[in-house]
Amino acid sequence: MVVVERSEVKSTVSCPILHTSSTVFLVGAGPATSAVIQSTAAYADTVVAADGGFQSARAASLDVALVVGDMDSQTDWPAAQAIAKIDDQETTDFEKCLRVCAADIFLGVGFLGGRLDHQLAAFSALLKEPRPVVLIDEDQLVFVVPMQFQMDLEANSPLGFYPMLPVQVTLQGVQWPLQDVEMHPTGQIATSNMSNGELLHVQVDGPGLLAIMPACHLSSVLEALRN
Repeated sequence: MVVVERSEVKSTVSCPILHTSSTVFLVGAGPATSAVIQSTAAYADTVVAADGGFQSARAASLDVALVVGDMDSQTDWPAAQAIAKIDDQETTDFEKCLRVCAADIFLGVGFLGGRLDHQLAAFSALLKEPRPVVLIDEDQLVFVVPMQFQMDLEANSPLGFYPMLPVQVTLQGVQWPLQDVEMHPTGQIATSNMSNGELLHVQVDGPGLLAIMPACHLSSVLEALRN
């Protein structure tokens, strides 16, 4: 891990990698219970807070390796806390965290729910991020489907697939399958679907499709995304 204590980065173009870990857990300032934060942290190596998410992480008794953001939510940081202040108003604190962290996979709590504009901004960040990122709240998880994705699901598990961009999709192992269908936000979507007990298989021709599943499937989703 490479972190500068009380570091201050001021760049709107590029930032150095300040934290490296296999699985990074990002905590945002949006609605999140300590129970969800603690249970999600069990799947990660280290915790990074997006500005105001530091308070949520500390309330859940987590050690925060790094705080990243424009630091508009707090000024009295603990003396030993490593921070990366990025004075860039063109990106969200969530995007700033992704920019300065190197990881194989990211988990995020505190980025769903709350203000709708913040949640939409988080979805936009997912589309621009080539590494897998899973956002979680008490009930659900959301991630961008890679070009090939498959996992075992018991029958009757609710699923949703929503195209944020035009994308060609094959969807199998669900009650309403699709075969090479052009999906679009103003055209074909696949929300309110359900697993049929067979292997869930999704194929897309590029990034753009959000998968929405019950949060209880986090372990299986992480395993599938790592394969």
